[in-house]
Amino acid sequence: MFQQRRFGFDWTEFLTGIAFLVAAVVMLRNPGATLVTLTFIFAVVAIVRGVTTLAAYSKLRDVIGGRAGITLVSGVLDIILGLLFLFNIPAGALTITYLFAFWFIMDSVVGIISASHLRSAGTGWFIFDLIFQVLGLIVGILLLMNPVVSAVGLVTLLAMAFIVFGITALVVAFGRRGA
Repeated sequence: MFQQRRFGFDWTEFLTGIAFLVAAVVMLRNPGATLVTLTFIFAVVAIVRGVTTLAAYSKLRDVIGGRAGITLVSGVLDIILGLLFLFNIPAGALTITYLFAFWFIMDSVVGIISASHLRSAGTGWFIFDLIFQVLGLIVGILLLMNPVVSAVGLVTLLAMAFIVFGITALVVAFGRRGA
């Protein structure tokens, strides 16, 4: 009734993997251009999000009433932030690097606060987690103190993610040839 087809070599996964790897190399060779591109993408996304939020405002106001005013403010702020980033790329790039540093700090603080739940798994796990959360906090503070390092770190982490995605896609492409 149902026929099973073999995948065979997956050329689309193969090409996707190659594209991710090439993108990672380009990102690592041109961190400044990558940061400018990320800033531009963030600006466009913020503007689109603001416009869509404003477009949905009247329907939301019909449903929840006056509380929808906060979405109106949010939409306007998204558009303003997007335009600021779009027309002042260096300031946007600097802001993104600070956000990256704050992300490390906030994530580590939350990790330190919530680490106590690991005591039930054993004191060793709790201490191990706490040490790495404190290291993350230190890294976040160092990134905050040096935004250039933060920018390079952001680009490097993104490039590493692209490398992982690229290798994974290549493994799938070759793995499907026998499936």
